[in-house]
Amino acid sequence: MSTLEHEHAAESHHLPPAQVAHQQRRAVQLFIVADAVFFACMLFTYFYLRSLNVNGGWIPDGGQTAEAWQVWLIAGVVVLSALAYRSAEMGIAAGQRGRFQTGALLGVILVIAAIALMVYQAATWPILMSDGAYASVFIVMSYVLLVHLVMLLVVGIGIWNRGSQGKLDQNHTHATVVGYYWYWIALTAVLGALTTFFVA
Repeated sequence: MSTLEHEHAAESHHLPPAQVAHQQRRAVQLFIVADAVFFACMLFTYFYLRSLNVNGGWIPDGGQTAEAWQVWLIAGVVVLSALAYRSAEMGIAAGQRGRFQTGALLGVILVIAAIALMVYQAATWPILMSDGAYASVFIVMSYVLLVHLVMLLVVGIGIWNRGSQGKLDQNHTHATVVGYYWYWIALTAVLGALTTFFVA
């Protein structure tokens, strides 16, 4: 490596903390924007197919729907996990590592509970992908949320581990950006549950 390349590498790894924090926040925000576009497309598809209802294919004769209470239960658990993490984030911002550990761990446990509920829902719902447009789009939306929850679980465990090791005591930017994603997933869970009011 030349001297010039070495100096460039050193500069790129020694940016001011404020600039690094800004870049990390911006990266997660852009990811959420991209994810929001995808989520909006799913919602559009749901309502478009519902309004179009070609040849009665939205819910064919004799077709069934998923249990709305299960969807709302899952959304409620995800929202509770976000609230628990919000408490954790406020704790680490105030220099209270114990509060962060407790809140983040509770948030992770609630995410695990939401995943378990989604697996149970998928194993018991009375619909298949072939049971009309409603069934197919509902199942896709459910599995997309499940994938997001699994991603959140991995991120949640990681941030809890970093906080437990004291790596967030001086700079809690990572806790903040994880919070952005956590709250976004909670919002998508609620918006997804709201679609259960628009079935017939």
